[in-house]
Amino acid sequence: MVNSLLAVLETYEIVIIVVVAAAFIGVIVAALIFRSKRRRTVDETVLDSRDEVNDNANAVKVLQALAEGKPDMLEKLAALYDSLLYLTPSAEDEVAVIDEKIKNALGDIKIELSKTRGEEGSGKAEKYISDIKVLLAEREIYTRR
Repeated sequence: MVNSLLAVLETYEIVIIVVVAAAFIGVIVAALIFRSKRRRTVDETVLDSRDEVNDNANAVKVLQALAEGKPDMLEKLAALYDSLLYLTPSAEDEVAVIDEKIKNALGDIKIELSKTRGEEGSGKAEKYISDIKVLLAEREIYTRR
């Protein structure tokens, strides 16, 4: 029966059927790949966020070593460390941007503490710490959702 059905069809009709079937299968495979990739991406994003949070908290430990002899700065850095250590990782894009800004501000603090090492003041480091506190408040808005 199958041979007789194919025998009745013209060559171009068979080609059309094969092309439509291939396109249909391709759409189904693409949808399955996209769906599984999307789940994996969210998990990977959360893991990346967790790594970024840990890196930022560990960066404060380096800053504390640079701030030796500056008790007020050490106190502010200890409070900042506690704030950064217990941040919740998130898959939100906005949180990733804020974490990157925090990382950059921590780098700026490192530069300022390196410049003022052995001196009494801390340069602009206190301003950067207050900027990080604002970023943490903004980050908290996105992680509460």
